[in-house]
Amino acid sequence: MITHGSRGSSVLGILALLAMTLGGPAPGSAQTDDSLVVHGPDDASLSLPVGRLRGYSTVPHEALLQLGWAVEVDPSGLRAQLGRGGPLVEFSLDSPFFRWDDQLFQMVSEPFSGGGSIQIPLQFVADFLPILAGEAYSFSPDERALEVLDASLWPGNRDETRRLEATRGGIAIQSGFADGSDPDREEERDLQERVVVIDPGHGGSDPGATGSGGRREKDIALAIGRYLEAELRGDEDIEVYMTRDRDSWIDLWERGPRATEWKGSHSGVFISIHANSSPSSAIRGFETYFLSEARTEHEKRVEAIENAPLLRQADSNDSDVEVLDLTFIQRDLEKFNHGHWSNLLAEGIQAEIEDVHPGPNRGVKQAGFAVLTNVLMPAVLVEVGFISNRAEERILSQGEFQREIAVALAQGVRGFLERYPPGQGSTVQDEGLRKE
Repeated sequence: MITHGSRGSSVLGILALLAMTLGGPAPGSAQTDDSLVVHGPDDASLSLPVGRLRGYSTVPHEALLQLGWAVEVDPSGLRAQLGRGGPLVEFSLDSPFFRWDDQLFQMVSEPFSGGGSIQIPLQFVADFLPILAGEAYSFSPDERALEVLDASLWPGNRDETRRLEATRGGIAIQSGFADGSDPDREEERDLQERVVVIDPGHGGSDPGATGSGGRREKDIALAIGRYLEAELRGDEDIEVYMTRDRDSWIDLWERGPRATEWKGSHSGVFISIHANSSPSSAIRGFETYFLSEARTEHEKRVEAIENAPLLRQADSNDSDVEVLDLTFIQRDLEKFNHGHWSNLLAEGIQAEIEDVHPGPNRGVKQAGFAVLTNVLMPAVLVEVGFISNRAEERILSQGEFQREIAVALAQGVRGFLERYPPGQGSTVQDEGLRKE
């Protein structure tokens, strides 16, 4: 799970994580693509090799030895223990989930066997270690370097002959939890829980688009979001969150980190709800976006409209750096597999809305929406209709239609989650997601 502080620090954290896990250098950085610098005590340093055998950055399992871990490798994965009596971490090959003691976490990518080693996603080193073992490691966004804070873990300062301990606290590693429960069963139950984060667009001082009849986008988005929350609340395996449940403004940069924190180690999806607008009052219909570079003039125009709050914030506070860094963030986020999954989610949602919406299906589109840039899960932005069209403005304001749209969104989410099983990553099935 990735935690975030203030808006500015969250952006820096995302930039640092992207640069390290994707292997690309940040602007002004001398860091190379094939190594990660690690600082130790007394100005000592070393470099960990970084590979990209599957298109994402990894380090060999031997890197954990250099960071103070004892490691055992077997055909199914590896186990490692930090220091003496420290936390135990377990990885399974080709699964993005790993266990840290009795907690389960999810990475963006999965470990795999390659290059004579088990390749571990760099995200584990650059993101999870400083969070889960903050007393031992820290990560510098400016230098994009890892620092070992505990001198006893540094090579030459530790007992190089020790082995992974067979027990922890008197409990054999193989015996499961101390309460006698079955760890496989606990993991299966934990993985069945899904998180859906609903993001009603705009709010508070930002009304979004306003139709000629006076209806405001923020009110329509909130109403549909509430209906969607009520619809999904009855699903026992889905936990639902809303970025706002009233007429309040939530910073665009805060919505993604909140959603990612709520998701934690579970599978999850993020749905941002909006109403479209156009200079032409004749244009109508619905469309769903995923995060990628805008290609058409229409996509660029919608992107500019939905990102406009950032420009207003830049005029009134210290958000200038965030606006300038947006292009860099969205360019690198395209390399995550989430783009593929988000596209599938968007297709399923479009198919469901088509059954209840009188307007044309305008299809799946892509743009660099700020609200989607730091959401580390499949994420879409749904434009449920054109508030600039008089007929659609009226229907978007009707409670019954808002509920029907919410049910369609819920069905799209359910259909996607059925094909998005935990631990399967890019093997999400394309077949059957579109309606015949």
